[in-house]
Amino acid sequence: MVLNIFFSNKSERRQFIKEQLQANSVATEKDEILSDEIAGIKNIKLKNRFKSIPGFWIEIHFSTDERGKVLYTHLVDSVDLKYVNSHVFYPKENMALKDLEKQWLDKYNLLNRDNDDEAWKLFFQEVKSHIKHDRIDVAYKGFMIFLKYNPFFLKKYRRFYILEDLAYLYENIGNVGKAIKCLKMQAILQPDSVEPYLNISSFYIINGMEEEAFSICREALKKSPENQYLISNLIISLINIGSYEYATDFLRKVLDKDPNNSYFWKLMGDVLYEIEDNKDAIDCYNRALKLGKDPLVEDFKLDIYTGIGDCYYDEENYAEAVNYYRKALNYNPKDTYLLMSLSQIYFFRLKETKTAYKYTKLLVENMPENGYGQYQLGLIHSRLGNMEKAIWHLYKARSIIPYYKPIHDAINMIKKTNNKLQAY
Repeated sequence: MVLNIFFSNKSERRQFIKEQLQANSVATEKDEILSDEIAGIKNIKLKNRFKSIPGFWIEIHFSTDERGKVLYTHLVDSVDLKYVNSHVFYPKENMALKDLEKQWLDKYNLLNRDNDDEAWKLFFQEVKSHIKHDRIDVAYKGFMIFLKYNPFFLKKYRRFYILEDLAYLYENIGNVGKAIKCLKMQAILQPDSVEPYLNISSFYIINGMEEEAFSICREALKKSPENQYLISNLIISLINIGSYEYATDFLRKVLDKDPNNSYFWKLMGDVLYEIEDNKDAIDCYNRALKLGKDPLVEDFKLDIYTGIGDCYYDEENYAEAVNYYRKALNYNPKDTYLLMSLSQIYFFRLKETKTAYKYTKLLVENMPENGYGQYQLGLIHSRLGNMEKAIWHLYKARSIIPYYKPIHDAINMIKKTNNKLQAY
C-alpha cells in the first residue's frame, strides 16, 4: 500500500509528518528516504514530483500487517482527497480562466500570506511544466494569475523572460495574437524597458502587420529615441508599406544627429534601393563600409555587399554585381540568394555556363529541395549537352514546384529536340 500526499510548502509537510506520523526526530528538509522506525510504515520518501505534478510530496509505503492497514485507513480518512495521488489538481486540458483560477488559488492557497513565497515558487514550477508539455494555453492563463495577484514575483530575478519563450511557441503554431499578448504582459512587467516593444514590433513585421509595427516602434522610441534596433524595425515597417518618403526623412534626421552610425547609413541605402535610386544607395552603403572602426559593421557586411550587388544588377552592371555578390558570399558561402543570383548572371547575362554550373551545383548540394535551383541546373546541363542529367533535374524541379510553367516548357523543348529522350 502506497500513499502520495501533496503539500504546497515544506512547513506544511513537516508539520504533517510530526503530527500525523509522530516522527519528531526525522530529517525532513532533504529529498531522501526517512529511515526512522514508524509503526505500520516501511519507509517514507520526500519527493518534488508525482507523475510530473510538482509539489512538496511525501510518498508513504505502508506495511502489510494490521498496523499498516489501520494507519493507511486513518490517513486516507483524515487527508482531503484533493491532496492525494492523482486527485491533485493538475490541468492537462485547457479550461476556462475562472475555473483554473479557482482551482489554483485553492490548491496552493495563494492568497494566504503565511506560505506566500514557497507556494508561488511551486506554482511557477507548474506553469513551466505545462510549457514543457505543450499545454501553452494553460501556461498562458497561469501567467495571467501571476499578473493579477503577484506580478512582483515575475519581476524578481527577471522571471518574466519566460514569456518570450511562450510567445515563440504561440508563433510556431500560428497564433500571433497570443504571442503578442505574451510580449505585452512582459511590457507591463518592464515599464521602463524597450525590449518587449522591440520583440512585439518584430512579431508584427514577420507576420505582415507593418502598420502595427510602426505604431509600437514610434511609441517605444519616445522612451529610447536612439535605439537603433527600434529605428531599424520602424524603417523596415515603412519600407514594407511603401512609405519611402517618410522613411528617408526620418533617417536624414537620425543621421544629422549621428552621422557616424554605419547601421543607419546601411538602412538609408536599403530605402534608396527600394525607390530605385541606386547611385545614392551605393554611396550610402559605401559610407557604412568606410566606418570600418565600428565593430557592428562586420555584423552586416553580408547585407551591405548584397545590397550593392543588387544595385549594380539593376543598373545592368553585371561585372560589378558579381564582384559584390562574391564578396558577400565570403560571409555566408551557403546563402541561397547569392548562389542563385551568381548562377543566373553567369548563365543568362555573361554566358559563362561552366561558372554558372559551379554556383548552381553548390546551391543544389546545400538545398536539394530548392525547385528553382534544380530547374536552373537542368537548363545548364541542357546547354552543356548533358540531356539525361538535364531532364532528371527538370523532372526533380517539376516535382517540387509543379505549377511553375517554365519547367514544363523546358521539358517539352528537350523532348521535341531529342528523340532519344522521348521515352524517358
